[in-house]
Amino acid sequence: MDIQSLRTLLEIQALQTLGSSENSSSNNLTDSNSIFSDMISELLGDSTTTNNAKLSSLLGGVSSASSMMSQFSSLNGLAENMQNSAYQSLLYNGSNDVFIPSAVQTALANTQSSTKLDSYVSDNVIGSTAYANSLAGANQYASIIQKAAATYNVPEKLIAAVIKQESNFNSSVVSHAGAQGLMQLMPKTAQYLGVTNAFDPEQNIMAGAKYLRQLLDKFDNDPTLALAAYNSGASRVTKYGGIPPFKETQNYVKKVMNYYTV
Repeated sequence: MDIQSLRTLLEIQALQTLGSSENSSSNNLTDSNSIFSDMISELLGDSTTTNNAKLSSLLGGVSSASSMMSQFSSLNGLAENMQNSAYQSLLYNGSNDVFIPSAVQTALANTQSSTKLDSYVSDNVIGSTAYANSLAGANQYASIIQKAAATYNVPEKLIAAVIKQESNFNSSVVSHAGAQGLMQLMPKTAQYLGVTNAFDPEQNIMAGAKYLRQLLDKFDNDPTLALAAYNSGASRVTKYGGIPPFKETQNYVKKVMNYYTV
């Protein structure tokens, strides 16, 4: 029988005992306790001598309302302490972070090498070492990135970081919104930048770097604002006077900066 059920039964007996003490003789109180003990035994469905003796000791031995209420109070406090203890085990001391068992942390560490890196890296840590070697895929486009960086005075690593986040170095990818290629150029943006084939790595990277240079010039060479504008549009960055309050854009900036600063 669980604690909640026993607590409820004790409440009922406490009320019955109070009523008996006001309106009945001591013999009636004894009868009431006996009847109530029989009722609990029937509810429990347990007719063993040992359990009946324990039940009688717990309930039949209560001879007054004040004693009954005292036992109920102790039981209630015990239940609350058990609950609080269970809750505390789920929290770190002094923190509201959810507790992660060490076995789970070990499993994550063992499988991280075969899982997408971004799944386990916190967006809050700029320059996390967990991003090390994340730009290795840029090696196949190294000469184009160098050319774009020199032409438009944009750091090579920033260009590579944008490509990593936008397409993960897949030159043929198309987003659900229609953005194309390595740096995910929207058709109108690509046309504005003079691109005739957005899936050609050189045209795409050169145009993306040129666009980044324009955004850096517009926002005083602040890479975080330039990246926010690259993701959500320059007009929104201007409107909000900084990184727009959109979760997608905020995460985008954090991740690209992680790749860039590691």
